[in-house]
Amino acid sequence: MPFKKSSTELVALFDKALPKSALVERRKMFGYPASFVHGHFFAGLYEESAIIRLPQPLRTQLPDLAQATGFDPMKTGTAMKDWLVIPPAIVARPGGLAALLEAALPLVAALPPKAKKQTKGSARKK
Repeated sequence: MPFKKSSTELVALFDKALPKSALVERRKMFGYPASFVHGHFFAGLYEESAIIRLPQPLRTQLPDLAQATGFDPMKTGTAMKDWLVIPPAIVARPGGLAALLEAALPLVAALPPKAKKQTKGSARKK
């Protein structure tokens, strides 16, 4: 099943909306623009949707996410745990996505840093 690229307009909007913080690391996830904080996926794009990953207790602190739907990229009917599609109305509202990501950043930054995975060649031999 082929994935659609995000529009250049959505990519530009996402880039502009990301908080200007040294904590935010830009990378790719699923081949789409994404951002990470302390190794945790923070927010990104998937096709024409903006997505965010927040554990349930944190999500309740952001009323804008009350209408968010679960993220189900494979369309299996089972959403990925703690991953949400940001409501399109928020993304379309001028400054809406930026305000949401700015509010979510301290919540994600408060999570303990994710342990780096050891790669096959990085283990020291004794």
